[in-house]
Amino acid sequence: MLYDLGNTVYAATLTFLFTPWFAEQHGRSGLGLAQTASMVAVALVVPWLGARCDATRRTRTYLTAATLLCLGSMALWASGAGAWTMLAALALANLGYNAALLFYNALLPSVAAPSRQGLVSGIGTGVGYLGTILVLLLLPVGAAGEPQRFVHAALLFLVFALPCMVLVGDRRAAAVQPQPSTLAAVLGTLRQLPRQPALAWFLLGNFFLVDVLNTAILFFYDHTVSVFAGSGPANLPLGMDLAGFGKFAGLALNVLALLGGLLLGLRTDHSPLGVLRTSALLLLAALVAGAWFGGNSPLAYLLTMVPLGAFGLSGIWTAGRKLVLVLAPEAEAGRWFGLYGITVKLSVVGSSVYGLVADGYGPKAALLAQLVPLLVGIGCLALVRMPRTGQAGPR
Repeated sequence: MLYDLGNTVYAATLTFLFTPWFAEQHGRSGLGLAQTASMVAVALVVPWLGARCDATRRTRTYLTAATLLCLGSMALWASGAGAWTMLAALALANLGYNAALLFYNALLPSVAAPSRQGLVSGIGTGVGYLGTILVLLLLPVGAAGEPQRFVHAALLFLVFALPCMVLVGDRRAAAVQPQPSTLAAVLGTLRQLPRQPALAWFLLGNFFLVDVLNTAILFFYDHTVSVFAGSGPANLPLGMDLAGFGKFAGLALNVLALLGGLLLGLRTDHSPLGVLRTSALLLLAALVAGAWFGGNSPLAYLLTMVPLGAFGLSGIWTAGRKLVLVLAPEAEAGRWFGLYGITVKLSVVGSSVYGLVADGYGPKAALLAQLVPLLVGIGCLALVRMPRTGQAGPR
């Protein structure tokens, strides 16, 4: 659970520190395109990593190496180099962060019985949002601030990641049969999908849902301060300035997401698909509310978009991890989390769309553009049918 907290420090640093800092100097379009390109590259590596994880069970070793790659790349952000160097460091950090997340997810069957995996996943998701709260409280937020704060964020990530990297091992039974090559394993996994419609529709729907989530993670702070850029302290709650309002909105969202992860985790073990569908609808309502109240009513924005988005975010992450374990056999958790990882890593089209639309037509139009992938994802989830109780194997 502490690792969930630590890797959220990276996501929060990207959202509240790096993105506004980079956007002010170089614009949003380049950042969105770089994010998309780097994540496509990550997606090409993830299936291979998942297959290696299953074949060797050296999950903790891989987790440690990927985490250190992310931490070192975050430290490069403080070098003061040019835009291309910063974007290259961002690509490396994304690779390390997302590869580590695959290995971390694959450890879930080793730390929780099947009846408690949704609960543990939910607690991890909820506790993880403390990482964002710590970043917002301890480090200078926004475009202002010295690049040295990126090093401080990396050290904070390391502190919380160490217990998992040192103490948690993969307890799945060792493979007793020769494993296929990693490429053959990946291709074999893809060939099984047409015969498993529930898993296929879930993965496709998850692709579109997480596309919206990844965009929100990257641009939430930047969107909030941009859409209310014309509001003075007299129009913002409690007389806050614009940066203070953006920081307060981020704190509120993450506190509520923490509570959402804890509460929804209890429900996820009983109805993971129900939690996922409900969370997607909450996220849909959050986008509509954000477009309706953004720039018009700061208080209504805080009371609608923030709580709806918080519960939507935490629910989708929590239920998604549990559904992989419900629909796939435990012995192949790494393999199927690798394919699940593709839907997460390739879900970055929205980042480019948001950046291009925001630069051309403003933040509200960019937010509304996210409704398209979200509605497609909800439609895919409507086609998922859960297996009967006691039925084993992937579906």
